[in-house]
Amino acid sequence: PPAYQGESAIFTTKTCIYGAVNILELAKKNNAKILQASTSEIYGDPLEHPQSETYKGNVTPIGIRSCYDEGKRCAESLFFDYHRVYGVKIKIVRIFNTYGPMMDPNDGRVISNLICQALKGNNLTIYGNGTQTRSFCYVDDLIDGLIKMMSTQDDFLAKTKLNWTPQISLNDGLDKTIEYFREKIKAESVLL
Repeated sequence: PPAYQGESAIFTTKTCIYGAVNILELAKKNNAKILQASTSEIYGDPLEHPQSETYKGNVTPIGIRSCYDEGKRCAESLFFDYHRVYGVKIKIVRIFNTYGPMMDPNDGRVISNLICQALKGNNLTIYGNGTQTRSFCYVDDLIDGLIKMMSTQDDFLAKTKLNWTPQISLNDGLDKTIEYFREKIKAESVLL
């Protein structure tokens, strides 16, 4: 079942927390720099668009999807506590809407949904009134950003000092992603 249903919800929260503790202990033991791949979900249902790095969010710890949001928020808290208490060198990146080839066609995200629906000739599903916005990042740009983040000194704000901007335009990234899904759907139809 999805991460926010039944025992999967409990497993999701435990994975976020236990995973953070285990990797932080390993980093502490080996004096290693460590990266937390966090998420835009820590903002909950944000009232500010786009979210600034100082925005605290609009969250609830008891919502149906809170297992993931709160698990990631707790992991970030643990990262900062390990930094303050033990001097562990940490980096935290809040990842938004990554897309590109190798995405799961059934992951439920807007890009994979719309591409697969269009390629199969189905109606496109638009939630809400269609005016929502998202910050998309092509997978290659994300990887480049993560590498640059790990190469930086401690204690800085990314926007001013990382010197990173996405290199793949949304159109180019979508072209590559569409081609990947086109081939995947063609291969699946051959197997049927």
